[in-house]
Amino acid sequence: MTVDYKTGLPATGDLRLQVCSACGQVNYPSRELCGNCLADALHWQAVDAEGTVQSLTELHYSLEEDYAQRLPWRVASVKLDCGPIALAHLEPGVSLMDRVIVRVVSDRYGNPMLAALDSSSDNVADWLETIDFREDFP
Repeated sequence: MTVDYKTGLPATGDLRLQVCSACGQVNYPSRELCGNCLADALHWQAVDAEGTVQSLTELHYSLEEDYAQRLPWRVASVKLDCGPIALAHLEPGVSLMDRVIVRVVSDRYGNPMLAALDSSSDNVADWLETIDFREDFP
């Protein structure tokens, strides 16, 4: 399985994180030993990608041209139902404590990242298309 060296995430459409075979703990970010029991039996597997927005912030200035054109840009910490907290780009209109689904996406340059999208939306890809992001698939 190919893993991106910057994010530690596998290049796949599913949200795959390290799960400990010894205790079942879902680990994120990636690591060599389980954060719960210190076992080295970590395996990448698909996990529940839904969660709740715990905090968010808006960026009002960016040196990156792609983001500067779309300010304010929102970033959130999302408490995943499977356990870990992940930082993700946040779809407009999503508020604190809203339910989201986290997707592995790439910008037009191929940089992988996480995006948190409104889980009640019929088409979670609409916002990604407007900002020139795409979901990553093998």
